[in-house]
Amino acid sequence: MSGLITEIDKKSGIVKLYKQGAPSVLGFERETTQEPGAGQVRVKQEAIGLNFVDTYYRDGKFPVRSFPYTPGVEAAGIIEAVGPWVTEFKVGDRVGYHFIPGAYAENRVVSTQQLVHIPDGITSEEAAAVMVKGFTARMLLKVIHPIKPGEVVLVHAAAGGVGTLVTKWAKALGATVIGTTGSEEKKEIILANGADYAFLAECSDFFHSVLDITGGKGVDVVFDGVGRDTFSHSLDLIRKGGEIVLYGSSSGQPEHIDHALLREKEIVMATPTLSAYIPDRDALEAYAADTFEALLAGTFGQMAITRYPLSQAGQAQADLEARKTIGSVILVP
Repeated sequence: MSGLITEIDKKSGIVKLYKQGAPSVLGFERETTQEPGAGQVRVKQEAIGLNFVDTYYRDGKFPVRSFPYTPGVEAAGIIEAVGPWVTEFKVGDRVGYHFIPGAYAENRVVSTQQLVHIPDGITSEEAAAVMVKGFTARMLLKVIHPIKPGEVVLVHAAAGGVGTLVTKWAKALGATVIGTTGSEEKKEIILANGADYAFLAECSDFFHSVLDITGGKGVDVVFDGVGRDTFSHSLDLIRKGGEIVLYGSSSGQPEHIDHALLREKEIVMATPTLSAYIPDRDALEAYAADTFEALLAGTFGQMAITRYPLSQAGQAQADLEARKTIGSVILVP
């Protein structure tokens, strides 16, 4: 019996899919716990970030090299085992990572190359909720379009994970923020997050309201993580010489981009991907330090986190796609 108990103790929960499709293809099972090799550690994961990119690998928008496949790219937890040649991390360290595929698991072995230490004062749940989304917000607001005090910023899906952080960080940097959402009940959430104005993205008065707010000039920059449903309408709301940043496509890629209008209004269009802006360890450390500092300083206020058990990853993805979630979504092992 003791041998059986030992074997059970060596197994841990993990989410896998054996084919791409609807959220129902995500299954929860148990597999043998692995030992770390050279340059690796095993992390007991306390919180796993759920991002829209996870749904793309599940539904077939992005290819999967082989099956079974475990989704997820970020998590936070505690190191419980260390392999050879590891010097910067030890057992008991609180760590997180922002882009190592295979995160939907109770524990996992990872390379230390993309690990960061989590500072005191930040919980694992907050770290898992803020890394990919916070790093993305930093890229948008400080690199792609560095915010200047007094600028007017339009944020689509402002009640979502990235949208919430962009709204709060842009306000802290001195911008006037206009947020959009697809549901009436989320307008109050956007305003509570610090936005100066909140509108339904498809409201007939939205266009005229934005022009009134900006004195007929239009906004300085649009941060669009929605894509098809919002992109074309946004071009008419940007001032001459302004910028539109398409950093996601939760509703699909824009079906038509009016390049003639872009040229006429001298609008700069950017389509950044986070990985291109974190090419090495130094960049990773800089992004982590800046984002964690903002969190500790209260820039993000009380983090809006929606929690699901790891075993309910399918339901979590379904709710995310249906835009039923608020703020950052995490899976709890």
